[in-house]
Amino acid sequence: MGKRIHGILLAAGFSHRFRGNKLLYPLKGKALYLHLTERLEKLLKKGTLDSLVMVTQYDEILQEMKKRKIEAIKNENSRQGISSSLKLGLCKAQEFEEKEDENYYIFFVTDQPYLQEKTIEDFLWAFVQTGKTIGCVKCGKEMGNPVIFHEKYKEELECLQGDKGGKCVLRKYEKEVFYFEVEDKKELQDIDERGELP
Repeated sequence: MGKRIHGILLAAGFSHRFRGNKLLYPLKGKALYLHLTERLEKLLKKGTLDSLVMVTQYDEILQEMKKRKIEAIKNENSRQGISSSLKLGLCKAQEFEEKEDENYYIFFVTDQPYLQEKTIEDFLWAFVQTGKTIGCVKCGKEMGNPVIFHEKYKEELECLQGDKGGKCVLRKYEKEVFYFEVEDKKELQDIDERGELP
């Protein structure tokens, strides 16, 4: 039995504190959301990820994903919180499941532009070796994204409501969690305010 890893990119937030759409804000010559998206695109081409789905409410991002031939789905209910995007992504990702394999779902947030390709690869490699069913990156005591779940948690993830994300499920099954230590805390930084950008 093989393991299939499905990437789900969440890009449907409202950027209230940023005063504008932070995902489209230019960082080093490209939109902020593209930094992590392009790294995941490479991991998809390398076969590290078996599928990749973008969930967004923004037409500009949907159009860019269409150009790049990355699966994307529009969240018309973003005001219902992050759980609405998580569920949409999970539903779409299931189209790429192979029933004879074990399927895993790894959730990323696109306002995390400093997360490196090698860190993601090292995390996934280490996670698979452990035999655990949930994995999470962290730096010191601070948990971050991405978080990965075995398919057996699908129903619980699909039952989340409002602004509750996958970490609610993670905390419930603490003994099942593999934590991967990231050396550079900046990799786990998600951008909330303009002052956090150079």
